[in-house]
Amino acid sequence: MNCGAVFISLPDVWTLLRRTSSRTIGYSVILAVFGLAGCVQDSPSSSRERTVSLLLELLHDEGPEVRRTAAESLGKIGDPRAVDSVLPLLQDPAAIVREASVLAMGRLKPTATDGVVGLLTQALEDPVESVRQAAVMAIGDIEPGSRLLQPVVGLLRSSDVAIRRAAVRALLQVDSSQSISALVAAGRDSDAEVRQGIVAAVGEWDGAAVSSWLRERLAQDPSPGVRAEAAYRLGMLSDLDTRAALETAVAKDADSGVRRWAKRGT
Repeated sequence: MNCGAVFISLPDVWTLLRRTSSRTIGYSVILAVFGLAGCVQDSPSSSRERTVSLLLELLHDEGPEVRRTAAESLGKIGDPRAVDSVLPLLQDPAAIVREASVLAMGRLKPTATDGVVGLLTQALEDPVESVRQAAVMAIGDIEPGSRLLQPVVGLLRSSDVAIRRAAVRALLQVDSSQSISALVAAGRDSDAEVRQGIVAAVGEWDGAAVSSWLRERLAQDPSPGVRAEAAYRLGMLSDLDTRAALETAVAKDADSGVRRWAKRGT
């Protein structure tokens, strides 16, 4: 970003806030300044403390734009003390606030606990796609252990395909090696995108142990995308049965993309 001659110190931001006549408008303008990466001059730690305190206060502002920007700013600052204050906003009535808060959690990288992962799992069920995608990213950033991932695995049984898609994308971001059996069990999902994500996750975390299942997906799945994903994952293995399955796909699969990926693995 080209900041030109625009520089403002954090103490100046605080002073400007106190002088503004409209709280909501003033906060929105000032917080926009925080978004000018590189345009806010460094200041002593005391000013940082005051700035964090101000942003924590703004998390409770009546304006959703203000709450969103406050959450974004706290995420960028990365002060771990903000975690407990940002977490409740994962259930904010405004989607823009929920999305910003979920992304902030990923940046703050709190210790993965049942509570934190539980709220992020709820975000995977959010009716708004951007919030679900933010939750996928945050789970990848926090990297919960296998035990904490069980609620996410459970979403593979949701009746809502959008939620199942979000869950499998999240599981692909983290070590899902302890959830392979559950992934395989969900591998015949009615949605091709979900099936492809499951094939990708299984191949990423434990492909060698379930190579026979991957070969089955390559040979039998009706979706070219799923078969191509299986061919790609099998191409990382070297056993004779896998090579034979790939050669069969090269010779017989009706889709050129599948044949191409299969050929790369032979």
